[in-house]
Amino acid sequence: MKWLPRPRFIHVSPWFFAAATALLVLIVVTFAASNISREKRLMMGAMLQKASILNRVIQSGARASYIADLRRGIWKPEPWQDHIGRVIAHVAEDPDLIFISVISSKGEIVADSRPDRKGTHLAQMLPDDMAGKTDRGHYVYRIAQQEGKRYLEVIRRFVPFQPFLPGIPLSLQELHKRFTMPFGPGALPASPETYYMIIGLDMTSYDKALRRLRFQVVMLSLAMLLVGVGGWLSLAAVQGYRVSRKALQDIQAFTSLLISRLPVGIVAVDNLGRITTWNRAIAQILDLSAEQAIGKDLTTVLPQELVDFFKNSQSCARCGEDPGSCEIRLRRENETMVLNCYHLHIDDHSGQPRGEVLLVTNVTALKNLEKEMRETERLAAVGRMAAGVAHEVRNPLSSVKGLAILLQRKFAPGSSDYETASLLVQEVERINRTISELLSFARPAPLDLARVDVGELLARQVRILAADTASQHINIRLDLADDLYPVAADQDRLNQVFVNILLNAFQAMDEGELTVTARNSTDRRNVIVTVTDSGAGMEREVLAQAFFPYFTTKADGTGIGLALSQKVINDHGGTISIRSSPGQGTTVTVVLPRWMEMALGQ
Repeated sequence: MKWLPRPRFIHVSPWFFAAATALLVLIVVTFAASNISREKRLMMGAMLQKASILNRVIQSGARASYIADLRRGIWKPEPWQDHIGRVIAHVAEDPDLIFISVISSKGEIVADSRPDRKGTHLAQMLPDDMAGKTDRGHYVYRIAQQEGKRYLEVIRRFVPFQPFLPGIPLSLQELHKRFTMPFGPGALPASPETYYMIIGLDMTSYDKALRRLRFQVVMLSLAMLLVGVGGWLSLAAVQGYRVSRKALQDIQAFTSLLISRLPVGIVAVDNLGRITTWNRAIAQILDLSAEQAIGKDLTTVLPQELVDFFKNSQSCARCGEDPGSCEIRLRRENETMVLNCYHLHIDDHSGQPRGEVLLVTNVTALKNLEKEMRETERLAAVGRMAAGVAHEVRNPLSSVKGLAILLQRKFAPGSSDYETASLLVQEVERINRTISELLSFARPAPLDLARVDVGELLARQVRILAADTASQHINIRLDLADDLYPVAADQDRLNQVFVNILLNAFQAMDEGELTVTARNSTDRRNVIVTVTDSGAGMEREVLAQAFFPYFTTKADGTGIGLALSQKVINDHGGTISIRSSPGQGTTVTVVLPRWMEMALGQ
């Protein structure tokens, strides 16, 4: 599954988170304060509007009362204060109205909704600039408190009408025209006194609405804050989840890479016996890809030897003191692989089985190296012993040869005694040659290194061998690379090596083709020479002893040729190996360092 890339804003520091939270709190507080202030202005505007309406109602009501008296034929009406008082008494029935007072500029109350206050003076005089503040219909307001209750006090200039008694009766139309004119300068005779109307409105409903509004705004702000904090916490949780998931993916990727690159073969199965893990090492050992193994039953994929160990590892007799670990030999394509196997049971944190794991290590090369080391140590011991014996035998052998020659001279040529003495001299010389070969194998000989053209050396040996191979219907093919590097070698010793190898290949064939190739290695550091025959090949047991001294399968062979060849090649810093199968011929491969590498090494 392909995960979407994480947005960059998810990666935030704690300081950024704290700053964002503080900014969110500031925004919410500002929003709440703005809402409360706006609602207060609206409610205050509504109360001021109500006071303004009451002012107009009182003025209009007083005028209407005066006109009504005129209509009833009362041409000597009451003072305007009485008309104002009747209207105020009627309006005072409003439950939100605390009081209405009309006062003069000197503070005398000329009309009031509270009858006992009429004719009294205000306890606090009006400011001197009140006339300027209330000019042209403007008003002044303040919030006061009475008996524990808050009320809004609105002061506005009040222009009363002046009753006007006409000289003759007026018609209703004329009365309406005169008394519907706005009160003010020029409309009717102006009053010499300035009056103000004070309206007190109960703020209980205002306070309740304000408290309810504050509660709603606070709750809304808390909700917004919780949503914001919850959002950031959610982002933090998402970030933690994504980071954890990324870390888990990295661990899984690293584990998968580690398992795939380990040189140890790993086979994991679930509780049903199906293979879930098959790394590259086990694929190389068993020559089966992961696609061919994963998802299949264990018994249908693994060789029977490994299946038996997997099922019976705890009771396997070959496991010895370490149950679950065993060395198994597996025959694969004409070779035997030595596998070190280890069986594990996998349990979860609660102890329940989750599967099993088989670890397989190919130790074939290690076992072969151990075997070669043992053989080398044995041969070294035998060589030292043989060199000592040869040295001790060679000294008296010279005396025996001298006595045999003296004895030969005492007999007439052609006599049986002479022939017997001659045979004794020949056998002593043969023993001396054998001892010389043994000493050359056992003792390191100094090399006379020089620049040697391997291609020319091989071509010369092939020409010498061609006369004998043609008579036996053996075809020799020489394949030399055009850019073949020279090697650093002792030419005589190297010539001896290739003579031995070519003679062995020639003697192993009745007919067929003998192929000699020489090429540079892919890393340009060595020269590789291969000699391949089409003979009968060798059994595995014979091949394992091919380089042993004095081991031979030929009736007239000494068994020292390949052993000496191996020693010479090793002295040159190279390697020699043999690959053979019955009925498929034999291939001898010699690897020698190129001349430049040897020169640089020296």
